[in-house]
Amino acid sequence: MADRDGEACQPAPERLRLAMSLVALALAMVATYAFATFPVYAHRAQEHFGITEGRLGLLLSSGAIGSLFSLPLVGPATDRLGSRRMVRACLAGTGLAYLVCGLGRSLPALQIGLILTGFFGAANAASLPAFLICQYPAWRRRMVTISLIAVAAPGVVFPLIGQWLLGRVDAGAMGFAPALHLPFLAAGMVLFAGQFILHLGRVADEAGDGPPADFSLRSILTVPALVIIVCAMLHAGSDNGLYGWLPTFMERRFTARAGALPIGTGLMLGLYSLAYAIARLALAVLPEGFGQRAFLTLPGPIGGGLIIAAIWLGGPLAIGVIYPLVGLLVALEFPALLAEIRETTPARFSAVYAASIWSGNLLSIANANLIGQLGERTGDLRIGLTAAACGFIIFGVIALLTGMGSHEAAGADSPGAEQAGDAP
Repeated sequence: MADRDGEACQPAPERLRLAMSLVALALAMVATYAFATFPVYAHRAQEHFGITEGRLGLLLSSGAIGSLFSLPLVGPATDRLGSRRMVRACLAGTGLAYLVCGLGRSLPALQIGLILTGFFGAANAASLPAFLICQYPAWRRRMVTISLIAVAAPGVVFPLIGQWLLGRVDAGAMGFAPALHLPFLAAGMVLFAGQFILHLGRVADEAGDGPPADFSLRSILTVPALVIIVCAMLHAGSDNGLYGWLPTFMERRFTARAGALPIGTGLMLGLYSLAYAIARLALAVLPEGFGQRAFLTLPGPIGGGLIIAAIWLGGPLAIGVIYPLVGLLVALEFPALLAEIRETTPARFSAVYAASIWSGNLLSIANANLIGQLGERTGDLRIGLTAAACGFIIFGVIALLTGMGSHEAAGADSPGAEQAGDAP
């Protein structure tokens, strides 16, 4: 299939394909700044803007809100524009959204910018694999895995940058407003300018390649599909709810008592993302189908139970250590769930996958706001965090009761394959 320039997905010079692929991956990493880093700023932002926990929950869920509107459009838009143009449009849109966050110093401007960031960022994460696959069509699985790692890897570094900037604020070297807004401004300029490189490269393009994000109601109205969608929703909702609110909980509960945290919130989030990456890489090298049922039934109850115990019984050091360990466990759930789609509803993979991502973002919004509302009404964020963590436990219970993972693996479509992207 050709795109609107008339270009087919034809072989291009190796150096050009490699250079443009690296540029696209680097810009995609920059585009994850908001999701990876803003939770580190959340507690200070609440104080800076003078808002309640409920209002902060709405702010933390802004990116997911934006993604709800863009994900159903990714497939048709890529079919029409082609993957290269789609990636360029998403990167440019994310750059403009970051400029809004960087230049607008008011709360409404920040929220609008974060919503736009979610709108374009989610679309970019979904269209990036299509662009990479077009450059290296013989390496489909590898390109999808590389795109997943590229989107996740900045979560190891960006929270540390946020923690360092807040340290300078505490030292009186800069104000909070510049620490919050200037990184958005810098990232926005990089993204908006950098996407033009993909135009100059003029590498091959193809419309409609990669995992589309279109929806087919008939495709998802089956019991196996609905079970998978519910589990994906629980995983993403719990993961994003804890990631967004745990730094604020620690800043509020422990820093007022003992000063600096033994493990800073930025470092904690960075370690959590690193644990995710390690677990996913380990899955990629395991034999196909190895441990499928265990990966579906055990990580959620164990990981969810550990973080709930740490929140209620542990101190800041215990939470800072246990939360990354939980990441090692729960990171195994979603790839195994993707394999279940291939095993139970292979002809409906795109529709079930798209519905899983969309519903996961929907529950992420609900959890972010629920945690804030419960914290505002009870004065204790632990209640909402516990409710969010229970999603991991329920995931494992559903997988156990429905017999997920009990069938034999069917070759390449196993947990390590990671044939499509993850929400968190």
